[in-house]
Amino acid sequence: MPLVALLDGNRVEAPAHTADSWTALKASPDRVRLVMPLCGIRAVAKSRAETRFFAHYPGSGCSADHGGESPQHLAMKTALAAGINAVPGWHAVIEYPHPEREWIIDVLAATDDGRRGVAFEVQLSSQTPERYAERSQRYFDSGLFPVWLVPRLIDYGWPAQPTVPAVVTGFGKSSDLPETPEDLLEREVAKNFRTGGGTLAQFLLTLLTSGPGWTLGSPQMQRDARAAAEARNQARYETEERTRLERLAKLEKAIKEFNARSRPPAQAFGDHLVQSGDGPYVWATATGCWKCPAPMLLWTAQTRRSGDPVPELEIRDKVGPKRFENHPEVHKGVDRWLAASGAGIGKARIERRMIKSRAEESSTFVCPGCREVIGQFFISRIVPEKWSLISAPDPASLPARRPKTGKQPPALMIVPTVRVEPPAVPVKESAPKIPWDQLHGAEGVAAARRQFRGTTS
Repeated sequence: MPLVALLDGNRVEAPAHTADSWTALKASPDRVRLVMPLCGIRAVAKSRAETRFFAHYPGSGCSADHGGESPQHLAMKTALAAGINAVPGWHAVIEYPHPEREWIIDVLAATDDGRRGVAFEVQLSSQTPERYAERSQRYFDSGLFPVWLVPRLIDYGWPAQPTVPAVVTGFGKSSDLPETPEDLLEREVAKNFRTGGGTLAQFLLTLLTSGPGWTLGSPQMQRDARAAAEARNQARYETEERTRLERLAKLEKAIKEFNARSRPPAQAFGDHLVQSGDGPYVWATATGCWKCPAPMLLWTAQTRRSGDPVPELEIRDKVGPKRFENHPEVHKGVDRWLAASGAGIGKARIERRMIKSRAEESSTFVCPGCREVIGQFFISRIVPEKWSLISAPDPASLPARRPKTGKQPPALMIVPTVRVEPPAVPVKESAPKIPWDQLHGAEGVAAARRQFRGTTS
């Protein structure tokens, strides 16, 4: 149901007519020369409530697709034309065709000097995001700014599809028709670009006089911007990944070098395990500073619970302001080993330093020569084969392990000792003694065998 027909080559717009002029057109002999713009077949002026439009003359048999429009669609186009014509310096062109008829704009708002134009499209039915982008791009390419009037928010499918300028009116194909199409200009609208005004009429006034304030550009510009951003992100990722791999390679090289210059004390200076009474277990490694050639001894320590086996070597990769390796009993074990082994190697220092990368304080080993930090991360990466036990508690000094339940054994009851005299046993008379030669003679031995076997023969 188009709103425009041609009369002798001139446009006739239905919304431009009043009720009286429309009635006069329908009765005028000129009505037989009205034709549809798209197909050139005879048109007839018709009315539905307050909406005026054109239709094919009955029986014309047109096969062209005129894009059937609902009464709500026609009413919104009529309202747009009225709102545009109310803005000084602007006029509306309903169903404006492309010079080569590639498309027809629902309502074109054009300045009186023809230098600017806004293409308004009323879209009450569903449409894919790709179609929104495609149709918007062709208007941008023609120097027009497109505005879509839709009943509800568009699901653009971002970032797969660009965003298009849209105004949500809440007026759809199933909405009740207003008494007059111009009543739609008083509807409150929402939009996705910067333009003042709450009603449709106020929106049109601000848009045409102050500009749309649209910053995203055409769909193609958005695609280009997104592609450029993705290219930048990819380049940044590749740079960061390359830097990460380079740092990882340097780190692996540093760890390998640290292990290469480290040796277990038992191998370097002989096995001199010292007993520390009930002190802790201490492992050590003989290594060199990464910055200066000064050799040093690094160590780690663990306590032992009563009854537990010798703990396994365990080195943390992070330490806080306090660490067990700085305990006096641990230092005592290290000093005893140095004295017993005669290693003549420098003992690393433990100092509190601020770790800039974590913005926190740490108790860390430092080189005794240049005072450079020996990072705990690198110490934890020294392989177990480079460590050996230098101090351990004396097993005899460890108390017996308590039951797993943790309960104390019951106290022993002290029972007073009572002396009991044994009863008197009567003394039997001794049997007569048998002479030795009879007892061990042939007859005596035979008698003993018969008795053992339980026989008489």
